[in-house]
Amino acid sequence: MWGKGLVKGLDVTWGHLWGKKETVSYPEEKIPMTERFRGGHLVMETAKCISCRLCATNCPNAALDLSIVTDEAKKRHMAAYWHDIGRCIYCGICVEVCPPKAIHWDKDFAIASYFKEDMRYDAVAEEKKKEGGARHD
Repeated sequence: MWGKGLVKGLDVTWGHLWGKKETVSYPEEKIPMTERFRGGHLVMETAKCISCRLCATNCPNAALDLSIVTDEAKKRHMAAYWHDIGRCIYCGICVEVCPPKAIHWDKDFAIASYFKEDMRYDAVAEEKKKEGGARHD
């Protein structure tokens, strides 16, 4: 039949015309990210972290820089966990190799910046800020 392709095309167009709209008003509404989304900032849970440095050792681009301190009881603690977003390739190896699963990605995909200095942040300091804000509320 000669017009079979035309009829199928019009059927698809008609279905999209009257179907559910997928438009989102971006700055006001954000699309919920899936569980497997890799991006944004690394979130560090210092209570779970055992300071083994496996995440930094396995990072292919050396985008992680850790500062570990040892207390009087010879126990290691994370002092600073610097994540350089400009060097990160978002492979997720750091999250996969963490034995206690102390680090994970946040779901914020809007991390663009005009300045290189903003592309490096301390995940431990960010967690302390959030904990501090939660305690005062």
